[in-house]
Amino acid sequence: MGVVLAGGRGRRFGAPKADARVGGSTLAHRAVSVLTEVFDTVVVVSSLPVAPPPGVPVIPDVVADAGPMGGLHAGLVHAADAGFGGVFVLACDLPLMEARVVAAVAASWSGDGAVAAPRADAPGVETLCAAYGVGILAEIEGRLAAGDLGLQDLFASVGGKVVRVEAFEADTDAFLNVNTPADRDRAENLLARRGRDSS
Repeated sequence: MGVVLAGGRGRRFGAPKADARVGGSTLAHRAVSVLTEVFDTVVVVSSLPVAPPPGVPVIPDVVADAGPMGGLHAGLVHAADAGFGGVFVLACDLPLMEARVVAAVAASWSGDGAVAAPRADAPGVETLCAAYGVGILAEIEGRLAAGDLGLQDLFASVGGKVVRVEAFEADTDAFLNVNTPADRDRAENLLARRGRDSS
C-alpha cells in the first residue's frame, strides 16, 4: 500500500505544502501519481485540509503534531486494519521522485523492518521514500510516547536497509525537498529542463 505524507504545515514554505503547485500539479497529486504507478492502493495521510485526486482517501493522524513519524504511524495503523503487511511512504514534498525508484525499493522489501532509497548527500538514506512493515508499530508507538520523533533513529533501530538504485543515487536533484518557495522554483526549473531533455 502506498502512503503519501501530506500533513506538513510548511512553516518555512509559508503555508501547508500539499496543495502547492509544481510542474502543473499539486505536490500531493504528484506524489499520488508516482505511487499509483506502483501500488493498487494509495492513501494520503494528513490532518490538514488537502485535496487528493478523486477516489484517494485522506487518513488523519492518530497522534497529533508528531511530524513524519506521526504520519508513518497513521499509515501503518491503517495498513494493519486493512490487512496489509506494510506501507511505502513518500513525502509529498519530493516532486522529482520517480516511480522506478519507488518500484526498486519496494521490490527489495522482505515484508518486515524497513528499506529506503539512497541519497548521494547526507545522511545517505531517504526515510520518506521507504517501505516499513507493520511489525514495527510497537517501536513507533514507544517512540511517539517518549516524544522521540526522529525517523533516522527509527530506521536505524529497526535494522533498516538502504537499497542501491544504479544510475539514480548520484542524482541529488531527485531528492530535492520543497521546503521553501525558492525550492519550489528550483523544482519547476528542473522539471522544465527534464521536459526539454526528453523532447
